[in-house]
Amino acid sequence: MGQDLDWNLWTGVLYWRTSRVNVSYVEATMKRRGFTLIELLVVIAILAILAALLLPAFSASKDQARNVACISNLREWSVLWRLYTDENNGSFMSSAINAGGAGPGAAWLLPFTNEYNKNPALFLCPKATDRRGPGKHETHTSPDDPNALDWGGPTTAYDFRNVPDVHHSGSWITASYGLNSWVYNPDTNNFQGRLTVYNWRRSDNPEPSLTPLFLDSMWCDGGPHETDLPPQNDGDWDNMNTQMFTFALGRHANGVNILFFDNSVRYSRARDLWQLPWHKNWDAGAVPPFKVPDWMN
Repeated sequence: MGQDLDWNLWTGVLYWRTSRVNVSYVEATMKRRGFTLIELLVVIAILAILAALLLPAFSASKDQARNVACISNLREWSVLWRLYTDENNGSFMSSAINAGGAGPGAAWLLPFTNEYNKNPALFLCPKATDRRGPGKHETHTSPDDPNALDWGGPTTAYDFRNVPDVHHSGSWITASYGLNSWVYNPDTNNFQGRLTVYNWRRSDNPEPSLTPLFLDSMWCDGGPHETDLPPQNDGDWDNMNTQMFTFALGRHANGVNILFFDNSVRYSRARDLWQLPWHKNWDAGAVPPFKVPDWMN
């Protein structure tokens, strides 16, 4: 009996001591009001490392998504261009269209204004929706900025002066795709200094998978020559004196997306544009040797 009592008393003391230890630990924990400075610094450092690791991946995914959307736009344009030429006996439009004082650059736009009214996003590469601000080098500004330049750049859009945008009162239609001017079917022998005998004029083409039709651009159209030199900086503008500047951009990596005559859409590096047959008499062997600008590499 004594042993039982002693044992019960001993275990009671042990239990009491253990309970006091647990209570003390809980009380001490509850008295802690937050992280120490060192712990906070460690958490901040971990979050910064995670952000540095994840943000480039998010940015790359977003950029890839916009590239896919651009290709999708150009594939829709392949259907529109095919419908247009089918309805016009295989011929492209004349470059002399000048409705409403819009200028010859709007020649390809005017037949598609209904498409614009339905889906203006189709006229803009998702990577070039803002307008280009004043200055030699490309800066971004809002579409309604009255100081925006008429032309665009690698990641900005141009406007069709005097062609009203039905979606934005007081603004002109904007776009960031352009037409290869050598496809026009003009009724003159010379257009903007180009001999029109070299124009394709029709949709049937001896090298349809190589001939550019419609593509990323910084202006509504352009008729490159073999002797055009490359822009020294991505987005350089020289008032259309060098027509290849219109298309030699680094919009997607170091190049552009192109819709070809065979309805295919492919990426091309800017430095490779001189190897494509832009007009009937194009001679890639006549391209002068030039130092490839750093931005094209």
